[in-house]
Amino acid sequence: MRAQLSGLDAAPVELRPWRPPLMALSTVAAATLTLALTVALSLFLSRGALAAHEYSLWRWETAHLPSTVFSLLGAQAQVVEARETEYLTTYFELTSTIRGELQEEAPDQALVEALANVRALYENDVERIVEGYVTDAVVEAGLKRPLPLFGGVRVLWPPVDIELTSPPLLLVRSPRNEIRRAGDTLLKSDLSVGEIERIEAQTDDENTVSLVVSIGGLAAYPAIVLEDRSYGSVLRLAAHEWVHHYLAFFPLGEAWGSREGTTLNETVAHVAEREIARIARELHPLELDPAVDGRAPPREHTLPDYRGEMRQLRLDVDALLEEGRVAEAEALMEAQRQHMASHGIFIRKINQAYFAFYGSYASLPQSSDPIGPKVERVWEETGDLLLFLSLVREVQTEGELDRVLVRLGVDPATITVE
Repeated sequence: MRAQLSGLDAAPVELRPWRPPLMALSTVAAATLTLALTVALSLFLSRGALAAHEYSLWRWETAHLPSTVFSLLGAQAQVVEARETEYLTTYFELTSTIRGELQEEAPDQALVEALANVRALYENDVERIVEGYVTDAVVEAGLKRPLPLFGGVRVLWPPVDIELTSPPLLLVRSPRNEIRRAGDTLLKSDLSVGEIERIEAQTDDENTVSLVVSIGGLAAYPAIVLEDRSYGSVLRLAAHEWVHHYLAFFPLGEAWGSREGTTLNETVAHVAEREIARIARELHPLELDPAVDGRAPPREHTLPDYRGEMRQLRLDVDALLEEGRVAEAEALMEAQRQHMASHGIFIRKINQAYFAFYGSYASLPQSSDPIGPKVERVWEETGDLLLFLSLVREVQTEGELDRVLVRLGVDPATITVE
């Protein structure tokens, strides 16, 4: 269509239909996701006497949303494909060197800082590369969806967006007489061990125990992903946090915060991250030497069956607490912690809050929840990421998960925690 500017001797102006850029539409929606996730997390993570030590999600979003918008709009320079391997190799080799130095009895802090400054030069490029790899994987799996109001247009929603940094710490509370997450608080990431211990002492009382734990990531937007991890771990963490973003628009994501809902969300994300990372590595083959792939040098330990001993400890503690033998359960956890330390596995504290946090990931040995094996069985029966997520994203309780298993021809009663 052409129109002449009225009353002016000017060349015709071509009027073209409005075709909004897909990434612009995704960006606006991503901003909405940011607000929704922040509000939701704020509802579940308590504030109060620890305010001086608390981590501010609002500040994180305010500081990073502008750069996220520019990134999604394509305003940031993209990494030349031929240099992806070079950037990834350099970044994770630096990470291995830093982690190795930090394991020394007297780390050279000046060296650590110098290496971290060099690594920071590659951070934005590595973030874009990992985002691209995860995006390619989920698109390959068929997870693009129609845009609202533009049903004929399919995009990946939400866009993959991560920030490699130090995630906040998490203060986890649990009742003494049972293992259950009873309120979490995000804390600043730079707290010392002394400050952490004082916070825990301030939180504990005769009915409640607490534990400050490190986390690998947080599903803010952009997702916060721990920088000091191996290449494979960063890839999986990025995929894990994207799954949380994806699930936020379905019933399963809405259930996050309830006991069963949190365990379901974390376990589904854990299962899905494995497949997304597998597809990503298949599409973008990259083999890094284990000595320089971001891993710290291995620590020697002489415990032959860590998973088995940790799983048995959880089951024994569950049994003691069910009988009301709280003091005995706590004594057992401390004795086992010391036993593991004597074999080279150092865990600062094992208590009810420890199991409440790690038990949310039902595929870990610290969990005694049957949700883990049930979610794994759904994956075994489907074997396809799109089908798997299409089924589990609609459930909010273990009972609804059982009905999914029945639809797949599996009797839930036959699935037990090993």
